[in-house]
Amino acid sequence: MKKLMLSLAAMSVLAFAGINAETVKSEDQILVQETTKIDPESLPEKVKEAIQNDEAVKDLKIKEAHQVMEEASVFYLVKFEGDTPEGEVEKKYDNMGKEVKEEPAK
Repeated sequence: MKKLMLSLAAMSVLAFAGINAETVKSEDQILVQETTKIDPESLPEKVKEAIQNDEAVKDLKIKEAHQVMEEASVFYLVKFEGDTPEGEVEKKYDNMGKEVKEEPAK
């Protein structure tokens, strides 16, 4: 009888652990993105044009640029050396040079 109770308790603990592991796995899949650092000169022409037309960053020096693969889409994350007290400015653009606004977390 004791062996039966112990094995039932062990199986219920393993079942709960399996449920939690699956939940964590699905959260990890959402957060996965591939980022590659690129030379700022390698940015697409549309992105370069968008930067030159943006009054907020057109005079700032590009500190670094990254190509980001996110949900089968390509984005360009550009960090500028900022002249503000907050420091650097970061903007994200799509392939066509349109700035992508980050949505607040829910």
